[in-house]
Amino acid sequence: MKLSRRAAVASAMAGVATAAAPACAQNLQQGKPITIVAPFGAGTTNDIIARLLAQDMSVTLGQSVIVENRPGATGNIGADYVAKSRPDGHTLVIASLSNIINQATGNATANLINDFTPICFAGGVLYSMFVPNELPAKNVAELVELARKEPGKLNFSGFVGGVPQFLGEMLNRAAKINTVMVPYKSTTDALSDLLTNRIQIWFTPVASGVPVQNAKQARMLAVTGEKRAAVLPDIPTFKELGYPDIIADVSFYLMAAKGTPQPIVDKLYRAADKALQSPKVKESFSVQGIEDKRGGPAELSAYLASELRRWGEIVKLSAAK
Repeated sequence: MKLSRRAAVASAMAGVATAAAPACAQNLQQGKPITIVAPFGAGTTNDIIARLLAQDMSVTLGQSVIVENRPGATGNIGADYVAKSRPDGHTLVIASLSNIINQATGNATANLINDFTPICFAGGVLYSMFVPNELPAKNVAELVELARKEPGKLNFSGFVGGVPQFLGEMLNRAAKINTVMVPYKSTTDALSDLLTNRIQIWFTPVASGVPVQNAKQARMLAVTGEKRAAVLPDIPTFKELGYPDIIADVSFYLMAAKGTPQPIVDKLYRAADKALQSPKVKESFSVQGIEDKRGGPAELSAYLASELRRWGEIVKLSAAK
């Protein structure tokens, strides 16, 4: 059957459109905003990093980059939202160690390996440990001695299924002591109780702890890194003090939904990495105790696999769930 001229032209145009569709899918859609989901509330480290990246990436990419907070379930709600989004690079998540712990404990609703495409690292923080000024423990050794004399009497702050809970359990196991977790919904509430000696141990990101330490409101005894925090060079690591297993390098990283095309991933990585190198972001990181940590999709993929294995073992050894 012969085609009319109009039908032939329509058929040809359709063929061109079909052939062009995959090519269009390999690029971000101009005019469509990019959303970075922060799976915790405003003012958290995830949120701070997301907003710093968004400002610079908007300029580099030439299109709007906005931040949307979707807190809840220790990061699960925001991560799950991104995992189920269209894999076009327009919906990203700034995830962290909390998401790794969620998966290691079996509480994750999305799988970091199977449901996401890694883009890049976006900084990191160490955790710090504080005690009240009035507590007769000037260092970790004295704290451990006090805890051994009074088993079950000292309390530490935590979030059920969160990093502080596992740090407390790790300290209990490593030092052979018995301190008890008191669950909190916010770092602010825990700090208030620390300052009044209702709790005796407060685990918090260095970024949150720096103002407390500088104001001498409480006493920081140690940090959880392989090396000391740049913003707190006088504070020793647990590793230095004889507790090499108490390591919590809280990396932040940018991810998209699984299946996001590689050209889009590469473009987003270049824009985010450029932002991380900008003087404004570096200065903000330094002031807030956020460590400079960069690396692309391959490095992030290897890190996730390694940390999931490590925290899986920690969970097995811990009573925490």
